[in-house]
Amino acid sequence: MIHICFVGYDICPPWNEGRKVVSKNIIDAMKAYTDLDVSVVSTIEKERGEKMEGVEYVNTTWLTKRTQGYDPLLDAAMIRQIGSINKREKIDIIHLFNAHFPVFSLYGKMKRKKVIAQFFGNPHFNILKRLRVPKAIDIYVTTSIENKWFNDLGIYNSQCVNPPINTNLFKYEDKTTARKKLNLPEDAFILMYIGNMSEVRFSPDFVKSVKFLKEPNNLLLIFANQVDSYWQNNNAFHNKSVILRNGILNEEQKILLYNAADAFILPFSKKMNSFKHVFIIDPPITMLEAMSCGLPVIAPDVFSIPKIIKTGYNGYVTPLGDFETIDEILRNLSKEEDKRVSTNARKTILNDFSYEKTALRLKKIYAGVLNG
Repeated sequence: MIHICFVGYDICPPWNEGRKVVSKNIIDAMKAYTDLDVSVVSTIEKERGEKMEGVEYVNTTWLTKRTQGYDPLLDAAMIRQIGSINKREKIDIIHLFNAHFPVFSLYGKMKRKKVIAQFFGNPHFNILKRLRVPKAIDIYVTTSIENKWFNDLGIYNSQCVNPPINTNLFKYEDKTTARKKLNLPEDAFILMYIGNMSEVRFSPDFVKSVKFLKEPNNLLLIFANQVDSYWQNNNAFHNKSVILRNGILNEEQKILLYNAADAFILPFSKKMNSFKHVFIIDPPITMLEAMSCGLPVIAPDVFSIPKIIKTGYNGYVTPLGDFETIDEILRNLSKEEDKRVSTNARKTILNDFSYEKTALRLKKIYAGVLNG
C-alpha cells in the first residue's frame, strides 16, 4: 500500500488561517476517500492543548519565534520524526505543506523519496524566488486555478488541485434560527466579511462608496482575525450600520455566521494589483465555505475567482474596486432573495471542491509521480 507522509508547520487548531484549513481538509479527505496509508508530521507550541487527531507533533523551540519560523532545530526534530515513521511503515511520498522546502526536499532526495510541494495559490511564490527552486521536488501542487505564476518562475511540473471544503459541515441551516443564536436582528439585511483587516484586503473606499450600508436596517458584519494599524486608527466603523468583532472563530461559529447572513463580500482594494505577492489564499477559503452554505458571494475579478463564480449563476463578480456595482447588487439582493444563486453556489462546491473530488485528484497525481 502506498504511504503518504504529510509534513507542515502548525497543523493544529484553531482552524482560523487558510493554509491550516486547506492542510487539514486535504489530510481528512485522503483518509476518508482513498485506501492510501497516511501519516502527518507537524509542529505545535508546548502550551497549546488542542491537537489534530492522528498527527505526530514536534514541539516548537525558543528559536521558532525569534527567527519567524526558520528554525533549524525544529526542522531537525521533524526530520527525525519522519525517519521514525519511515522505519515503521516505509514512506513512498513526502507531501510538503507550509514547510521549509529546501530542507525537507533535500532530505527526501537523500532517502530516495518522491517529494510534492504544496502551494496555496500565488501568495507565497516570493519565497520560491528568494530560495530559488529546489530541484529535489518532483512536482508542485497549487490550489489556484490560475498557475501562470509558476510559469513566470520557470516551473512547468505543476498541477492544480482544488482546495477541499467539508460540505457535510458547511451546509445550509435555517437563517432565523442562526440569527437568534447570534442575537442578530431577524429583519435586517446582513452583509458579512470574515478575514484579516488590512488596507489591501478591505478597501477604505468600500465603506465610503456603498450607500446601501448607510441606509436603515442594513448591517455590515465583520469578523477579523487580525486588524492592522491602518484600521485600528480609522474611525470609519464608528456607526450603527457596522459591527466589527476581532477574534478567532471556530468552525461551528463560522457556519452559524454564514447562515445568518444575506450575502458575503470580499472588498479588496484596487491596490491589490500593485502587489504581485499578496498574502491571500487563492481561491479564498471563506468564499468557498460561504458558497457551500448557499450564501451569495460578491467578489472581485482577481486570482481564480472569475473561473469559479459566474455572475447571476452562483454569485457575483465585479471589477476590482468597483463599489458602485456592488451597491447595485446589494440593492437587488435586498429586494428579492435569489434562491437559484444560492442553490448553484452550493452545487459548485459539491461538484468541484468536495473532499471526494480532491482526494481522487491527488491520488491520481501520486500514482503519476510514483510511475513517472
